[in-house]
Amino acid sequence: MRLRQYLLCAAAITGLSLAGCTGANLVPNTASDTATDGKGAKPVPAFTQFTDIPMPSNASLDMDKSIIFGASDAWHGRLVLNAGGSQAQMYDFYEREMPNFGWTKVTVVRADISVMVYDRENRVATIKLTGGSFAGSTVDVTVSPKG
Repeated sequence: MRLRQYLLCAAAITGLSLAGCTGANLVPNTASDTATDGKGAKPVPAFTQFTDIPMPSNASLDMDKSIIFGASDAWHGRLVLNAGGSQAQMYDFYEREMPNFGWTKVTVVRADISVMVYDRENRVATIKLTGGSFAGSTVDVTVSPKG
């Protein structure tokens, strides 16, 4: 009996948590809404639903590890990207592009696992960069309200 109550409670909490999640909107844009890779070749996801964070053109969203609440420039949560570029390339990309999106650097640590922290208005963005096992890298972007 106790196990059944626990399972019902866990299911209810999970359902309520997922109800506020906009994860269904995290799919990269369709081919008609994508840019090219610069050579007129294959479409590259534009990730236009995230207008306040730069997205590398060679990245794909890991839907299983990402969770987003809210929308537009008021979202918070976690985006996990599998990037085609190396960790060093992704570090340079975010260091160059974050100020173009209105983010101010708070602190950075460049190492085997690099961490970059930025703030913008009432939000903080933490970017964790790790190298991939074969090629590319993983970009973990967490955005949360300040305070």
